[in-house]
Amino acid sequence: MAKLIFSKAKVLNTSSAVQMTISNITVEGIEIDITPDTVNIENNRELFESYTGRIVVRTTNINNDAGSAILASAFVSNDGTTPTEGKLQLVGQTGSHTITTGNTFIMGHKSFENGRLETVLVAQAAATDSESVLVVS
Repeated sequence: MAKLIFSKAKVLNTSSAVQMTISNITVEGIEIDITPDTVNIENNRELFESYTGRIVVRTTNINNDAGSAILASAFVSNDGTTPTEGKLQLVGQTGSHTITTGNTFIMGHKSFENGRLETVLVAQAAATDSESVLVVS
């Protein structure tokens, strides 16, 4: 099994075409999570009704690799407006995996939590199939 080592992040449109590439992602700032949403049925048993997949990416860059501001993208909301629907992808280095969210809205903000300026992107997708909220390739 390969270790999860990521070299960059990409924002994709719903057809998986690359809209922007982001380098200098921080290792300690990556969060990947799949959480089952449970429902109680008879005799106090639980079923996983659906799943929520979430990726959080932090970068020390304020601009993407093309030189445009990350938070100014139509695919990222930093002011409560609805962005263009897309996907967030973590690109694995050679020998590692690439992880992509399902179609969702990507939220972004600046952060100073780690003693430096970082741009944070958060993408959260939900579906009844755990294989479609975060796709591993």
